[in-house]
Amino acid sequence: MGSVRRRVASKLGELREKVEGATSTNEYNVVLTGPGRSGTTLTCHLLNKLPNTIALAEPLPPNRFEQQMPDYDAVCDELEKVYRRMRRKALKQGVVRSKHVGGIVPDNTKGQVDGVRKRIAVKGDIPVGKDLDKDFLLAIKQPGMFTALLPGLAKRFPCYAIVRNPLAIIASSGSIQSRKKGKNPSAKMRYDAEYRRQVEEGKQAGADKMAQRLKRMHYNFERYEQSLPRENIIRYEDICATGGKALQVITPAAALLDEPLENKNANPLYDRERILRVGERLLESEGAYWNFYEKRDVEEILDNFR
Repeated sequence: MGSVRRRVASKLGELREKVEGATSTNEYNVVLTGPGRSGTTLTCHLLNKLPNTIALAEPLPPNRFEQQMPDYDAVCDELEKVYRRMRRKALKQGVVRSKHVGGIVPDNTKGQVDGVRKRIAVKGDIPVGKDLDKDFLLAIKQPGMFTALLPGLAKRFPCYAIVRNPLAIIASSGSIQSRKKGKNPSAKMRYDAEYRRQVEEGKQAGADKMAQRLKRMHYNFERYEQSLPRENIIRYEDICATGGKALQVITPAAALLDEPLENKNANPLYDRERILRVGERLLESEGAYWNFYEKRDVEEILDNFR
């Protein structure tokens, strides 16, 4: 008898989601992505300061849409369900699920612990802490996953990518104490067969770690360039320079932002020798990142460490 009730409840839940979805659009369901260490968490932190806006940092497990692949329409259908459920939870329970530090989506999920930069955020429910109407803006950021799925997502959702000076991305990533690497593949490896093939070919050809890193960087920037209008690709540097107002392309309410933001592209915590070595290799490379940054942008960072 209990199993029958569960099946009936499940069917009713599916019917309710279909009815709700039939009368709604994805206008207020925002997809955020970008290379790791590019400012996507900062973007969520800033958006959460705005009225009628919620921005969640990586609430989903990396394998969330594997069962739907390679059907991008099925992925989008499932993501729409995710947004509906998160909206109901925010409106009815007053909580949302996100990576957070002390119940708040921070401007950076990494911090100093015993003199070492480590990941300090955890994932769990946090309070909404503001009034919302039914059409509040809900942004979700999942950098690796959404980058891999972007060609499909961009057809159904308003999508935005946060990018950053490629040298700063590599420097910031290298300054964080790594967790022990497991056997789980990256999101791009999970969801993009062509990317997976290219990675394997590079390894077989004997590409060193830096060459592989630059290949991943190129993949990310090329993905954004091919899938998004240029105005939907927002530079971290512009976010900092405008106190957050550069996010107006996502929501006009961002015009209210005037935060004292510091551009950390030349963070003194970065390893000088590594920065100089990586910078020279980057300047010699070719990649889609040069369609967003000039080589003099990289040189400016290098000048701070020479």
